[in-house]
Amino acid sequence: MGIKTMHRMGLCRTVSVAVALLSAWYGTLGLNVSTANEDTLHTKSNILLILTDQQAATALSCTGNADLETPGLDKLAASGTRFDRAYVTQPLCLPCRSSLQTSRFPHEIGAVNNGRKIRGAFPMLGKLMSEAGYHCAYLGKWHVGTSFKKAGYVEADKVGLDPAKTEAALAFLRRKHTKPFFLTVSFMNPHNVCELARGQNLPDGPIGQPPTELSKLPPLPANFDVPRDEPSLIRAMQKKEPKYYPTADWDELKWRQYLWGYYRLVEKVDRQIGQVLDVLDEAGLADNTVVLFTSDHGEGVAAHRWNQKQVLYDQTTRVPMLFRVPGGPKGRVSAELVSTALDIPVTILDFAGVKQPSSMRGLSWRPVIEGEKIKMPRKHVVAETMFTYGKNKPGGTGRMVRTDRYKYCVYSSGQHREQLFDMQTDPGETRNLAPDPAHHEILNRHRRLLLDWAKETRDEGFPHVSPDED
Repeated sequence: MGIKTMHRMGLCRTVSVAVALLSAWYGTLGLNVSTANEDTLHTKSNILLILTDQQAATALSCTGNADLETPGLDKLAASGTRFDRAYVTQPLCLPCRSSLQTSRFPHEIGAVNNGRKIRGAFPMLGKLMSEAGYHCAYLGKWHVGTSFKKAGYVEADKVGLDPAKTEAALAFLRRKHTKPFFLTVSFMNPHNVCELARGQNLPDGPIGQPPTELSKLPPLPANFDVPRDEPSLIRAMQKKEPKYYPTADWDELKWRQYLWGYYRLVEKVDRQIGQVLDVLDEAGLADNTVVLFTSDHGEGVAAHRWNQKQVLYDQTTRVPMLFRVPGGPKGRVSAELVSTALDIPVTILDFAGVKQPSSMRGLSWRPVIEGEKIKMPRKHVVAETMFTYGKNKPGGTGRMVRTDRYKYCVYSSGQHREQLFDMQTDPGETRNLAPDPAHHEILNRHRRLLLDWAKETRDEGFPHVSPDED
C-alpha cells in the first residue's frame, strides 16, 4: 500500500470520527446535525462522468489539432491528466456503453451490436455506486443493453437534445445535495456527423454552411488513401451499406466539407461541456468532485477514406480520456495503454472506496491520476468489432490487439485478413507489415496474445489465426 493511499485512509478515518463526535455533542444539546449539511461532512468525493458520442482522440485542440477549438475540454486537460492511448472495447455505441457498465468485453455479455441485451448477471457500475451511498444520476444518451433501473441509477432521464441535457445537468449541479453524487452527463454530439454525411437535417440543429473554397477547409489527413493489403472485408462492408457509408463518389471538396462539419459539431458539444464545468465551479463543488471525460468510440474522420466507426483503425478505436482529481497533477499526459470501458468503471469504484468485483476486468488508474510515478501492469489492450446495421443485420467481425509499439488486427473473412502496423514509425497505419517475412516473428507474437485473450474471455466463435499459420 502506497504512502498516499495510507494517508487517504487515515484522513478519512479522522474525518469520520470527527463527524461522529460532532453529532454526539450536538445531540447532548438537543440539536440535530442537519442532513442538508451532509454534503460538507461526507468523506467521499462526488464523481462526474461526461460522455460524448463518436469523438476521435485527435478531435481536441489540446492534442495539436489546428482545425478546431475546444476550450472547455482543453481546460479540463490542463487541470488534470490526459491519457493519449485510450482504446475502446468496441467502436460501436451499445457494445462499448454496455462494457462501461460491466467492465467486460461485449462478446462476454452478449452485447455485440446495437439492439442487443446484456446476457447474464453482472455487477453493474450504477448499482455498486448506489450501494456505496452515492446518489446515482444519469442524464442523456443511454444505449446500454439493460434499463437504467437494473443498472442501478436511481435518477435517470434520457433527455432529448444536447441543449436539454446541458440544462438538466446544470439544474442538478445547482441544487442542494445531501449525499455524494455520481452523475453521468451523456451527450449525443458529435454523433450528428452521421446525418451530416447523409445530407440529412442535424437533430441538434444546424451548424451553418461549410465554405466552398478549399483554402478555408480542413486538409485531407495524411493517411487519406486506402492502404495496400487492406483486409477486403472492410471495403465489402462499406459497399454493402451505402446509406451509412455514402462516400463512394465524394471528391476532395466533399470530404473536406465533411471534416469541417465534424469539427463544428465537436466545438458545439465542447461549449456545452464547458457550461457544465463552469457551473460545477460556481456551485462550489469542484474542490470535492472527480471529473472524467471520454467518448464511447471514435470517428473515421476521412482516414483511409472512412466515415462512421466499426473499423479497427485508430481513428475509431482510440478516444480522448481526461481525468481531473482535486489536488492532483495538472497538465499531465500519459502514454499508458488504457481500455476505457474496462478501466473507467473500476477507477470510479476505487475513488468511491468500493472493492472491485472479481467479474470486472479493468484496472484502476487512480494512482496515475493522483500523480504517483508508477508503471501500470497493462501491457496491451484488445478491441473487437462487428459491422452491423441493427440487431438483425450483423456483418463481418474483427479483433485487435495493441501493444506498446505494434497493432495487430484480424478480420473474420476475405483476402488479407490480417494487418500489422508499427505504430511508432507508422502511426497513420499506412503500411501493412503482416505479409512481410521480416516481421513474421512479431506477427506470431501478436497472434499468440490474441489467442490467449480469446481463451481467457471465451471468444470461441471468431476464426483466430494461430502462430505460423499462413
